[in-house]
Amino acid sequence: MGEMAPPPLAPPDQATPNQATHRQIALVLEELAQEVEGLGASLCGDIDVAMRHMGSLQAIDLIAQKQRSLASLLNADCLETEVERIGLDILRERMRMLR
Repeated sequence: MGEMAPPPLAPPDQATPNQATHRQIALVLEELAQEVEGLGASLCGDIDVAMRHMGSLQAIDLIAQKQRSLASLLNADCLETEVERIGLDILRERMRMLR
């Protein structure tokens, strides 16, 4: 017997409480991604800092990418399709394990 597909997302004014919560979480994740990227960009503005902390700056970028990917999953009409769109291999594989 196949798994049932989740119901499609309702328009914002007709969203279920769970969908509305997911949308709000997604918004916060997107805001955090923007803030983290801004922090990274600010730190990259100082070439000495950037050279000494390249690995940490790359980690900051990775955090923002993960946050954006998770936000897109929370907003997805089709979770399986959105999982396959994740650009980060390690995160995509982790999300595939949830199926």
